[in-house]
Amino acid sequence: MLGSAGKRGGRQSGVIAAVLTVLLVVGSAFAFFGASLAPARPQTIRLAAQAAFSVSLSFSPNPVSAGTQMQISLQFNGGSASFTVWVNGSAPGCGPQQQPFTTPNYSNNFSCTPTSSGTYNVHVDAIDSSGSQGSTVSTLTVNTGSGGCTTNCGGNNGSGSGSGSGGFSLPEGLVTTLFTFALVFFAGLFALAGGVIAMAVLISRRLRQLTEAMKPPELAPPESKPPS
Repeated sequence: MLGSAGKRGGRQSGVIAAVLTVLLVVGSAFAFFGASLAPARPQTIRLAAQAAFSVSLSFSPNPVSAGTQMQISLQFNGGSASFTVWVNGSAPGCGPQQQPFTTPNYSNNFSCTPTSSGTYNVHVDAIDSSGSQGSTVSTLTVNTGSGGCTTNCGGNNGSGSGSGSGGFSLPEGLVTTLFTFALVFFAGLFALAGGVIAMAVLISRRLRQLTEAMKPPELAPPESKPPS
């Protein structure tokens, strides 16, 4: 009986070991294909440093009378198109329709009509497509009433420069790394779960076999004979 139980246990152990091996192979295959299918990181090509990015702003005429049409000139020097622009402190009637707005042009001219008199310090911030930043401040004077320019018709030009990186972006290759890590993690988790289940089944069967082997042999029933 013990010999038969040992043979059955050996065969069952071999089957469980084979199943566990298959699960581990499947998990490794998932991890391998996940790593091979993950998008390859593009090769980084670093170009020569570009010229400093700067912004200039001017008004014509300046000063201008309220209710009189005027021109706004916005120029970008250096940097790379396109440009994202924020304008703050502009005179009523001359503010941008959208904040921020984007333009692909290095030279931009806009027409507007200021509706309220006063002195306005117009502040412009811009970021080019590479993340470099530039800013400038220019003063616009709007007089009361109507009429054209009388003095300083060239306008007060403002210019500024700056560089840096704007916005938030994930480090290069982080998405690829996370994707590969997730595939490897879940494949390993799947293989581990299969191994635990197989081991639990194996231990349960071995305990049952040992219990059966340790039972005392059953006694044969007493013979029954007719009375003599």
